[in-house]
Amino acid sequence: MSTEPSATPPVTDATTPAFDTSSEAADASERRGTRFVFVDTEATGLDHRRHELTEVAWIVRFEDGREEERRYFPTHTTDGADDDALELTHYDERIAPQDKTPSKVWLTEFLEHADGAVLVGAVPDFDARHLDLACHKLGVEPTWDHHLLDVETLALPFIAEGPEMPRSLAKTCAALDIPHDRDQAHGALYDAQQARAVFDRVWQLVADLRASGGPLPPPVPRDNGRREQEPVPGVSTEDATAQAVETAGATDTGQPDHAAG
Repeated sequence: MSTEPSATPPVTDATTPAFDTSSEAADASERRGTRFVFVDTEATGLDHRRHELTEVAWIVRFEDGREEERRYFPTHTTDGADDDALELTHYDERIAPQDKTPSKVWLTEFLEHADGAVLVGAVPDFDARHLDLACHKLGVEPTWDHHLLDVETLALPFIAEGPEMPRSLAKTCAALDIPHDRDQAHGALYDAQQARAVFDRVWQLVADLRASGGPLPPPVPRDNGRREQEPVPGVSTEDATAQAVETAGATDTGQPDHAAG
C-alpha cells in the first residue's frame, strides 16, 4: 500500500502568513496565548498494550487563531482486534480501503503541531496514551503539555445540576444544542471536530455570562429528556430515537467515546 500521507488539506487563511516553522524551537512559554490540538484516535480495541491505532486526526489551533486539520490512517494490523471496535468504527468501509501511513510520517507532523500544546478531546487520555506509545516505539519524546483537557468534563458545570460522571460526547453535544451525527461519530476527524465544537461552545457561554452577568443555563437531565428527542439537522426522528437509546447505554460507562478510540 502507499505510504504517502493521507492528510486532509490544511485549513489556512490566504491573508495570513504561513506558519514559521523556525519559531517551533522557541520556548513555548514565550508564546502569546496557548496552542490547542483537538485530537481523536480510533483503534482496534481498548487495550493499549495489544490493540493498534487505525485512525488519527487532529485540528491544531495555533496561538494566532489559525487552524489546520490532519487525518491519517496509520500502518497497522488487525491481529487480536476487538470485533465490536471494528464494527463501531465501520472499519471495513471507512478505514480498510484507505492508504496507510507509517508512524514516522504522521507522528513527526503531529509532534510539530503539538509542540507545547494542550491536547483537547473526549477522554483525551486514551489518545495521549496511544500517542505516547507511538513516540516510545520511534524513540522520540512527546512534545505536548502535560495537561490534558477533556471537553466532557469541561462542559459539566453548564449542563449538570451538581457533580456527576462526565457524559458521552454525543450526550454532551445534545445538552449544548450542538448537532451530532451518529453516522459520522467514531470517525477520528469528526470526533475531533465535535470536541472543538464543545470547547468553543463552553467558552462562548463563559464570555456571554461575563458580559451579561446573567445566570447559568438551566441543567439538562442526564437522559437529556425531550431535547435528546428533538430533530437534529440531517438526522431522522427514528435515528434520533435510536441515538438516544444508544447513548443512554454503553456510551456512559467510564470510557464513553473510546470503545474504539
